[in-house]
Amino acid sequence: MRFEISGQGSRSKATSHGGSSLALGFCLILVLLIFGCSSYTSTTRSARDEFYSGKYTDAAKRLEKGAHEDGVDQLLYLFDRATALHHAGEYEESNKDFHLADKLAEIKDYTSLATEVATLVTNDKIIPYKGEDFEKTLIPQYLALNYLMLGKHEDALVECRRVNHKLHLMITQGQRKYQLNPMASYLAAILYEDNREWDHAYIDYQAVKKLLPELSYLREDLYRLAWRNKIREDMQRWAEEFGLSAEEQKRIRDTANKPEIIVIIENGRSPEKQPHPTWTALPRYVPRYNPVSQLEVTVNQETLGLSQTLFDVEKTAIQNLDDKFAGILAKKVGGVVAKEVVAHQIGKRTDPIIGALAWLGMHAVNQADLRSWLTLPKDFQIFRVRVEPAESYTIRIRPKSFDDREVASSSGVIEKIVRFDPSRKEKRIFVPVRVM
Repeated sequence: MRFEISGQGSRSKATSHGGSSLALGFCLILVLLIFGCSSYTSTTRSARDEFYSGKYTDAAKRLEKGAHEDGVDQLLYLFDRATALHHAGEYEESNKDFHLADKLAEIKDYTSLATEVATLVTNDKIIPYKGEDFEKTLIPQYLALNYLMLGKHEDALVECRRVNHKLHLMITQGQRKYQLNPMASYLAAILYEDNREWDHAYIDYQAVKKLLPELSYLREDLYRLAWRNKIREDMQRWAEEFGLSAEEQKRIRDTANKPEIIVIIENGRSPEKQPHPTWTALPRYVPRYNPVSQLEVTVNQETLGLSQTLFDVEKTAIQNLDDKFAGILAKKVGGVVAKEVVAHQIGKRTDPIIGALAWLGMHAVNQADLRSWLTLPKDFQIFRVRVEPAESYTIRIRPKSFDDREVASSSGVIEKIVRFDPSRKEKRIFVPVRVM
């Protein structure tokens, strides 16, 4: 439609004045977007400070309103509140929020075309946070951990399977260069062992070996499950591959039915998004300071070894965002073009100065979307040990640095007393630990 500005009649003047008003209104909206909206990170800083200091219940209370009100950051509130409840031991309540987050993440994946177009001349912060792909797959992982702590092992197993099912769909349908989650498969293998489903457990342990061959527990796991499944050639193969002596093989078989303590550790802080140094309109994940590398575990005053990493959140977050970088870059470049066109049209139909102001405003709001699930750990680790039957066990966990020195972390030396429940005839105790 042709838009005349310079005509002599009252109609052209009215149109010009109307166009100017609309343009000024548009500029005002951009100013409000720049200065009127506080970020999720700054709004929830006090809640995260409480979380990092171990005040999980207080942090969850601060996040409750945002978690249960519709808004562009609702999913983030749910992520952080559910995580706080998880560490507070409120597993049922945590699961309610994680289940809601799971549904919301699917809904938020579908954004109207009009809203997507609007982000080209503003930024992605005006649309609901959808969650990064790796964040979506960690929802069922946390559900599995919560069910594990509640003693609902069948439900935990279902969620373990869902983790890699989601990843499989992302890999095959979304053409992503992702890897399956070794932690989900490893927990599933342990749960299958509890159910005496030796064949399924063996399959999952072998899957973990392909994903995480450096996990040293596998040398015993694979031999033990080959023995459970009576596959002699595999017993010999693992014994040769891992250098298991005849004495070690006998020990693995003899201790297979002993009680076991499994410590599941969430260590450190996940990376956070920051503006990319080459173009601040793009996000990138940057690691946060994490001095703790592993945890030294002592049971009943006997030091038994170090924990091992099962899933590296930091590495996965950085790799996933790198995999999407080309798509994010293409959208940002398209946004630059769209802003130029809109600013030119505003200047053409009103006044060049107003067009220039609109151009400045649109580029000022062209900021990176830095929202992310910040209460995640840097990594998930595990420690397993067979123990002699006893009434209780005192577990002490010492944070260690990369060079094997003890670290004075905010969590300090963690001590827990655990007992097997004789009424449930438990063979394993799962002990959750968060190290900041």
